[in-house]
Amino acid sequence: MDPIALYEQKLHQTINSILGIDGVLAKTPYSNTQIEILHAWLVGFFINDYEKYLSKNALPFDRKNLQITTQLVSEGMSSISVEVLSQYKTLYTKYLELYHFVPASVDITQKVNTLERLGLQIELLFNRLEVGHFFILSKMRSSIKKAFYEITIIQNSWSVPLFQENIDNYYFEQNGPEYDLEEAIEQMAETTLHQLGIQ
Repeated sequence: MDPIALYEQKLHQTINSILGIDGVLAKTPYSNTQIEILHAWLVGFFINDYEKYLSKNALPFDRKNLQITTQLVSEGMSSISVEVLSQYKTLYTKYLELYHFVPASVDITQKVNTLERLGLQIELLFNRLEVGHFFILSKMRSSIKKAFYEITIIQNSWSVPLFQENIDNYYFEQNGPEYDLEEAIEQMAETTLHQLGIQ
């Protein structure tokens, strides 16, 4: 079997896995919001896994994305674009800790290595945030800025549209810490946990 045929076979298997996620997650005790978060994270996982496979087979980036998108559309996911695929992957790579909430029945063969995070623990974010919050947060390159907004969303119960509006109005630049950044974020996180009665 030539590399392109192998690619097509792998693509079909992965897309089937993605499309089968809904049934798996429907059997979990999680809320609809949490299931949406896990669904998006798992799609990102499969896309990331795919890209590693494709890079080993030296397939060009544009061909890869075009074929993945075409296949997703043909399988009924008509709203998927290359940009959306990238968004799913970024959610996965920025929030690897969500791996802990994936049902054991989902076969993830790739080992996920997570690092200690700044600010609030992933459990609290998983319980309080929506998938839209995660998508916006995952675009942020600065870990300080991301942790600041995670805390602020929970402190102020920001909806996704309000969160985006505050970003557009440079909320962090006007209200974020100016010095001792990591220490300031950890203090904010501690205050938030106290307010929520968790500590």
